[in-house]
Amino acid sequence: MDNKLNNNNGKGNGKNLGALIAVGVSILFYFSLYIINKSIFIKSVNKFWESLTMILPFLFFVFIIMVITLLLFKPDKIKKYLGKKSGIKGMLLTSVAGILSVGPAYLWYPLIADLKEDGMREKLITIFIYNRAIKLQLFPLMIFYFGVKFSVIESLLIFIFSFIIGEIVEIFTVGNN
Repeated sequence: MDNKLNNNNGKGNGKNLGALIAVGVSILFYFSLYIINKSIFIKSVNKFWESLTMILPFLFFVFIIMVITLLLFKPDKIKKYLGKKSGIKGMLLTSVAGILSVGPAYLWYPLIADLKEDGMREKLITIFIYNRAIKLQLFPLMIFYFGVKFSVIESLLIFIFSFIIGEIVEIFTVGNN
């Protein structure tokens, strides 16, 4: 298995700097808040802790999925199904995966980033994220509130436009990585 953390060939250094700046700004903000108003600071820290304890089980689930994905899908398989030559099969596979995925989108980002490192196309990332808006498990509830016609048309448009938006994203991102 490649050591992706140390072998980035100089790529991603700007991302690391941006992350460090964001963390630094957050720490500075919280330090200022502590000085200005301790009670709001304490409420904020308590809310953060509450959110963190809610998210941790999902992050563990995503970690397990990432481990399984890395064990089952080698980079050559990922490139075959989700890489440059994946074609319509890759687009359909990714859209179905997006529709069937559950949980908050940000919990999928680490897995998607790993897949991208192994050759997943930007178009397919966009299709996956776009199709997450279609939730089969919530479809009956959507029909209850909005009716069959609206629910079907809206879901079909999301599905169709995910491919169009994916193409547009890929046009603007190819060669810019």
